[in-house]
Amino acid sequence: MKKNTTWLLAVSFVLAAAGFLLPFWPLSAAGILVLACSGRFILAIALGLLLDIAYGAPIGRFHFLFFPFIILAAAGGAARYAAMHYLRKSPTDTL
Repeated sequence: MKKNTTWLLAVSFVLAAAGFLLPFWPLSAAGILVLACSGRFILAIALGLLLDIAYGAPIGRFHFLFFPFIILAAAGGAARYAAMHYLRKSPTDTL
């Protein structure tokens, strides 16, 4: 594993754990977004699933469809994919 990947994984996990230990969920969301936007989709979804299980499943009629951190990880991955697709298609200007 490369050094920048190790730092990225450590920082994202520390953010997510701090958001869970402190009752402040935006830190957990930031940790998931760091992973998803950096291209580590599988790890972002795994961390989202871990946090969804830790926070507990919501109750209600559609409780099996509502996983907010997994949805956030998928949205971050889709945003990265769309941005990279847009940036690759943009014309380059050369002198």
